[in-house]
Amino acid sequence: MKVYQGHSASPGLVMGQVSRLERWHENFATGPFNAEREQRLLENAVRTAQRELDGMADRSGPTEQAIFLFQSMMLEDEGFMNEVKFQIKAGISAAEAMYRVGNRYAEQLAAMEDNAYMQLRSADILDAARRVVNVLTNRPRVWLALDHPVILAAEMLMPSDLFSVPAGMILGLITSEGNKQSHAAIIARAMHIPGVVQVGREFLNDCDGRTVVLDANNGECILDPDANTRQQAVSRICELQRESEEAARISALPNRTKDDVPFELLANCYGQEDIESALQAGASGVGLLRSGYMMLPGRPVDEQEQFVFYQSCIAAAKGGVVTVRTFDFGVDRAMADIHRGLESSKLGLRGIRSSLRQTHQFETQICALLRAAAHGPLRVMFPMVTNLEDWDEAMRLVAHCRQLLRERGEEFDPNTPFGVMFGVPSACLTAEEFVEHGCNFFVIETNDLTQYTHAVDRDISIAERYYRPASHAMKKLIRMVVEAAREGGIPVTICGSAVGNPANTLQYLQLGLRSFSVSPQNLIEVKKALMNAKIK
Repeated sequence: MKVYQGHSASPGLVMGQVSRLERWHENFATGPFNAEREQRLLENAVRTAQRELDGMADRSGPTEQAIFLFQSMMLEDEGFMNEVKFQIKAGISAAEAMYRVGNRYAEQLAAMEDNAYMQLRSADILDAARRVVNVLTNRPRVWLALDHPVILAAEMLMPSDLFSVPAGMILGLITSEGNKQSHAAIIARAMHIPGVVQVGREFLNDCDGRTVVLDANNGECILDPDANTRQQAVSRICELQRESEEAARISALPNRTKDDVPFELLANCYGQEDIESALQAGASGVGLLRSGYMMLPGRPVDEQEQFVFYQSCIAAAKGGVVTVRTFDFGVDRAMADIHRGLESSKLGLRGIRSSLRQTHQFETQICALLRAAAHGPLRVMFPMVTNLEDWDEAMRLVAHCRQLLRERGEEFDPNTPFGVMFGVPSACLTAEEFVEHGCNFFVIETNDLTQYTHAVDRDISIAERYYRPASHAMKKLIRMVVEAAREGGIPVTICGSAVGNPANTLQYLQLGLRSFSVSPQNLIEVKKALMNAKIK
């Protein structure tokens, strides 16, 4: 028996036989090649790969669907494909050209340490490129023919790997490398498949066909477990099943306090990947979708790509509302290479301030959001609003976007709700004025509001004692916003990390709040606390 320590990528505990996934070793011919013929082969292979990716998207859930659609769109990217064509003209085969360019792009994105989102996309580009290479070299795109469920092991797993194995045949996943935020890991979480990454090369060298206890809750792989370890694993698996059933029971209960006052539970999400798990944990919708994490550094995502992203989030929410925060660069560090330094600091050019300075980018996002809103309940909120001037200027641009879409003949929802995200005290002090100027809903964001109220950076530990999200000052500001919403007849939600702490949530409940947006992992505990509470 030997224990290998890695990092949890998808929680769970399973025991089973390991099946190692082997990759093809590339060995391309040296030519000479006819460039025109290779170009035709490339075009045909790309079409075949896109059909396969679109087919996988059609039979998958929203989480997986968006990933495969991104891969398919990547094969239409003009810059990427022009580079492949250039390599072919230089005298190499279409397969080798695609392999080289795909690897180079993937390596560049993987090296972006300040941009976790793009690091995720590196695997998608590699996955899509390898699919085209496999089409060109007539290789099968189904890796394993299994007659019983196994724990899949590999150096690194691609999103399509999980769809290249018959349904229900994957007990768990183990990789020697990889990242717990990779899209393969995200899909594993969506499919409730336990997974551990970064266990090291030694595990892979001699694991095929052997039994392993995969404890993905603690990031452990126990190879060749003894009888006692096996028995403990079986007992713990049964215990986790009971806990899961209890969480499902609580999730299904009505959202009402002990004295029968209804409340709403929403989730803070990054994309369609975690919306599904949030709904399973009891969320009725998305109270905060951080749109900045889907931006590409140096290449702002175009309207169609954004539309697909938002549409996939709406589909994942299954009829629940999706509340999108417009880009908040300086907090979402997704475009760190575009917005650097003091201008994008916490007190600088971020949130709606940045959007109003870069109107083309803002209008592109608004057009995509308005189009997506025609496919399900979606509302939009502006972060870092300081005064009415910010709101009025933003809404003038929204009106312009509505007109643009009408002229283009696009389907969109002209009645999409727009709201203010209250993270600045000056906005809280004048909350009623936003209602008068047509604001449809309020969202109180405790992270920013706490640090701006108490003049404290929440990331600096030495000032932690000043960071008090339920202080008397905070309560006064929150009460002002709640009262303005009540008098104006519009809904108000509170979100932020503090709301995930039941002790704070109960205090916000007493201030008049009835809608709470928290991280998916906090939903059950917050719901239990609210169900046991009484309104004073």
